[in-house]
Parts: sequence; C-alpha cells; structure tokens
Amino acid sequence: METKNFKSIAEILYCRGEIEANKVAITFLQSKDKKEEITYGELSNRAKAIAKQLKQKLSFGDRALLLYPPGLEYISTFFGCLYAGVIPVPAYPPDSRNTERLLMIIKDSEAKYALSTSPVIEYVNSLVGKNISNDNRKEGMDCLNNIGWIATDLIDSSSTIAYDTNELTPNDIVFLQYTSGSTGNPKGVILNNENLLDNLEVARESFGFYPDTYMVSWLPPYHDMGLIGGILQPLYSGIGLTSMAPMTFLKNPFIWLEEISKRKEKGGVISGAPDFAYQLCTRKITDDKLELLDLSNWKVAFSGAEPVRENTLIDFNEKFKASNFKPESFFPVYGLAEATLLVSSGKTQVNPKIISVDKEVLKDQIVKVLDKDNNDESLSFVSCGTKEDGHEIRIVDPETLTLSDDLTIGEIWIKSPSVAVGYWGKEDLTEEMFHAFVKDTGEGPFFRTGDLGFMIDENLYISGRHKDLIIIRGKNYYPQDIEHTVQKTHESLRPGCGSAFAIENEDGEALIVVQEVKREFRRKVDVDEVTNAICMAVSKEYQVQVKDVVLIEPSSFPKTTSGKLQRLASKDMYLKNNLQPVKATLVC
Repeated sequence: METKNFKSIAEILYCRGEIEANKVAITFLQSKDKKEEITYGELSNRAKAIAKQLKQKLSFGDRALLLYPPGLEYISTFFGCLYAGVIPVPAYPPDSRNTERLLMIIKDSEAKYALSTSPVIEYVNSLVGKNISNDNRKEGMDCLNNIGWIATDLIDSSSTIAYDTNELTPNDIVFLQYTSGSTGNPKGVILNNENLLDNLEVARESFGFYPDTYMVSWLPPYHDMGLIGGILQPLYSGIGLTSMAPMTFLKNPFIWLEEISKRKEKGGVISGAPDFAYQLCTRKITDDKLELLDLSNWKVAFSGAEPVRENTLIDFNEKFKASNFKPESFFPVYGLAEATLLVSSGKTQVNPKIISVDKEVLKDQIVKVLDKDNNDESLSFVSCGTKEDGHEIRIVDPETLTLSDDLTIGEIWIKSPSVAVGYWGKEDLTEEMFHAFVKDTGEGPFFRTGDLGFMIDENLYISGRHKDLIIIRGKNYYPQDIEHTVQKTHESLRPGCGSAFAIENEDGEALIVVQEVKREFRRKVDVDEVTNAICMAVSKEYQVQVKDVVLIEPSSFPKTTSGKLQRLASKDMYLKNNLQPVKATLVC
C-alpha cells in the first residue's frame, strides 16, 4: 500500500485495517516464551472502540496523558487518541520516583485525563495517603490523584466497531513528545502530521524499510526513537514488527539478538539501539551462546541517541562475527525529538566512516584529522552520516551566530519539514530555538539543536552538548571523552553511569568526576585506589587535574526516563551534597 499521499499516520492505519485486515501488524514479546499478536484490522478496531469512549469525555485538541507499560494496549490507545482527535502525551507510567516529572508534564500540557490500564490505576490509588517526604513528589502524586482516569483495558472491542475518524489536515497536532529533560525541565515538542510523515518517509528511504524487511525493537515506546522509529515506522512502511519491553532486554540481552536471529525475511532485519546496548551485549552474552545465533540477516544495525564509539563497534563486531554479524551492518544515525526523529544517517551495507583527530588541537575547537596510527595523540569520531533528502544542516558559532569556519566545531542547526512546530506553551523559547537565522548569510529559520559538531565531506560528526562543555584555563574538554577514560580505569566502575563537569572555586574552574560503582563492588571497592587511578588516567590523557572524585552507590546516578545522563543534575547534587557516596572521597 503506497503511503506517500496520506495526510496522517491515523489515516494509514485506518486504511491498512480495511485493506490488510488479517495481516499481523505487531508481535509483542511478553517474555522469552510468551507473546501476543495483533493484526492491522484488530489494531484499528480496538483504536475505534477506544476513540468512541474518549469522545464522550474529551473534545478535539484536548490532551490526554498515556501512562502505560509497554505493550499492545498502549499502541491501541495511542491510535485511539488520534482517531478521536485527542492529542496523546506519552509518558512513563507513574511510580513513587517520577511523580515530580509527571506533575510538570500535566501542568505544562494541561492534560484533562490520564489513560492507562486497570493495574496501573490501582497502583496509583494504593499510593494515596502514603508518606512521601519529597514535597515535589507529593505534589505530583496529589496531581495524579486529582486528574481524571480512564482504564482503556476495560473497553470492549470484541465486535466490529462502526466509527468514522476525524478529517485530519497536515497541520493538525499528532502528539506532544516531551523531551527527556537531560538539560532541564521536560518540554513538550509539538509534532504535526506533516512533520511526522516527512520523517517517516525519509527514514524509509534511508534505512530501507521495504515490504520484504522486518523490524525488532525493545526501545522505550515513550520517546522519539522507540515510539516513532520502533512502532510508527513499521506501521507506516507496512512491515512486520516484534516488540518487547526495555526491561526484557536489560534483564537478558540475548533475547534481542535471538529475535533478530529468528527472522529470515529476504530484505533482512532492521533493528538498533543506543551505544550502551551494544556494549551490554558484548559484556553479558557468553561465548557458548554465540553458536546459537545467526546474525547474517541483520542488515541495518542502527546506533543513535548517544555518542557512537569506535571501540563499541569494534568490540561488538569482534565478538559476534562468530554469529555471522557483518561490520557493514552498523548504521550510525543522529536525531532528536525536535526534528521528529531522524536528521542524518549513513549508508546501508557500508562500513561507518571513522576519523581520528588531534585531541590537543580539539581543545581550541579546531578539527585536525590525523593518520589512524597516531593513537596516543588522537580521538576517534564516528560519522553520523549525511543529511537526509530535503533537509539542511549548518555548523554555526553559538556565540556570534555566524557560520563556523571549515574544520571548526560549532552548534548544529537544522532546517526541514520534519522540524517540529515548537514547544507547547513556550512561545519565547520556540522563537529563540526554532526561528534562528545565520547572521552573516541571513539563512533561516533553523532549529538550534544545542549539540556541537563538525562536517567533513558532508559527513556529520557529533562532539557533545554546548551546555555540557567543560572549559578550564581557556581549553575545551568534552565530558563524554573524560567519562569514557574514567570508566576504563578500573573494573569496579559501571560504564555509562558517571559524569565529568566543572565548578568554580578560588582558583578558577575545577574538574569534578562523579562515578557509579558496579553492584558487585559496592562493599569491597578500594576508594583510594580507584580514585587515584582515575586522577592519573585523566591527567595523562588530557593534561588536566581532577579536583574531586565521588564514587557513588549503584543505580543512584541521575538519568532521564530514556536513560540519558543528567550531567547538570549530577552537578547540582554534588554542589548540594545530595550524592550517595560509597564512602568518603579523596581529593586529588
């Protein structure tokens, strides 16, 4: 079914439900041995049943919070909202820890109802009256208790539902995508039908989402990569999807690769994840299981949402070549919620482009490409590919707002039909971020991503976040590079769970490192030994002294709901002495 001429993703599902009613749309893996399936016809019919109920309480354009565990009911309700003209606001289901975030989303979106399953609603009711010491979390819980609730799993869809969907236009809002808040309070990104359909189409062409391909995804369905890339993209492209909850993958990474291994579609399997997931597979999957996998049909192994590291690609390929994984399957991408999802990508079945740059010169925001052999003097960067068709990218000096010189790091600005309308209820911020013009050329309007990077031969390389940049004695340091060095210094340190940042003291800017230890080391780690190792490694690698190291308890490092590091939050916790150290720290 050709989808280019449709006006909305809801219209596409509606037509698939009529034309391809018996075709399986989604297989949801509840556990290794338990799964449930839903056809296009069943999914559309369930969405109609939910929409009929919603229209009794909500009007066109009203917002409704979607607070579901991953699964088919969440997807059905998402489309039920679209059928009813209600704007869905996806978020993680509530627990005692995330009520503060939910409070901000409810207040910002002015959602009138929360939609969920009976067990989730019962859980929320069970928290009523419980002692919650944090005032903001308590206010969040009170807000959840006062909002209207609808248990959609109680809505009957056993019979065929007669329902006419609303006439939708390209400018109608599809949903509010709340950013994960890695650099502040969550902001509601307004995505309309034009934004979404443009991005789904460019992704189809770039990734090769054609009828003879298949997708496997465990990505969180509440965020851009999981919802748009992992659910809406297969539905748009009309290909099969096996979906599972993130926790299923995290508990047993082998299940992800096993599902990929099972698929033998002629066009191959498309599946991917952030960099940490490939690291986790490399560490956790034992050698005796490699012969149980055949990854030869994994044609597109995309990697995005966090920096793509050369060592991750090398280590994964080295381990899983025994399972017939091909290195040319790696497919680095760059994207963000404000661009709907995808901004740039590589080429399928072509080895990712990797360069080495002089790390000393890089401190001055200058890119000097070196031969691959200069390992002691260089940092590697993996290309995130080239811009998508119909999209524009500029590298701009974030201070002067003029185009950056060639081989100079600057802020990444983007322009395309995929770029969102703006932030919900934040007109001034929308004007500042979504309507930026390049001063020396007059080009615009562009969206300012806040990400730093550079381009070589039309390839985009990401170097970090502008707000996270560490400046000490006039030199620039990227926190993710220091964090990577730190986490390699000792076996007790948990990868992907630490931060490096600068604070002001009497001598100027000082470098601080906060790092989680692994659970199995929490009672036996030698803090002095590890701290000294970190200080020495950072000093040797970057010629900068670490002022303080704090080793903290497992699972205590602040992260967003999508798993991204919250460096600013960790800095705030450090300054307020709110971290949970394993024991006393050592000043270097």
